[in-house]
Amino acid sequence: LQEEKERLAREAARKLQKEEERLAREAAEATRRLQEEKERRAREVVEAARVKENQERKRQAEKARAKAQLEEEERLAREMDRKLQEEKRLAREAVEAVEAARLKEEHERERQAKKTREIAQKEKRLARESARRLQEKEERLAREATEAAKRLQEEEECIARKTVEAARLKEE
Repeated sequence: LQEEKERLAREAARKLQKEEERLAREAAEATRRLQEEKERRAREVVEAARVKENQERKRQAEKARAKAQLEEEERLAREMDRKLQEEKRLAREAVEAVEAARLKEEHERERQAKKTREIAQKEKRLARESARRLQEKEERLAREATEAAKRLQEEEECIARKTVEAARLKEE
């Protein structure tokens, strides 16, 4: 009975030890799996944080790129507006220059026409004065010729009278 008790005690101790070893193995395995799960979850958290950080960097980079693109578009729009204003100013200046040239040309034509009219009027006036002086000279010459002819006639008559008188005196 004592031997049976010892054997049962040994067997129970052996079974207990095996059970403890199995439980210890299972506990070790569970601890290892738990540690692996913790490490896997930690890696997943790190990976998720890295992915999130990468996404945030990409988002910030995209935001910065969009901002830079918007600023560039605004700069280009301002540059185009400045060029458009410059073109408008140049076009306005060209129109003003053409108008000024037209007005200057018109003024020059009017000045030339006025000068031509004044020259023509002066020539007409000079021609009238010249014609008047010529007529006056002709009239004066005609009067002088008439007077000279009259004096000549009178002289001839006087000579004829003297000749007649001389001939009559000679006869007497």
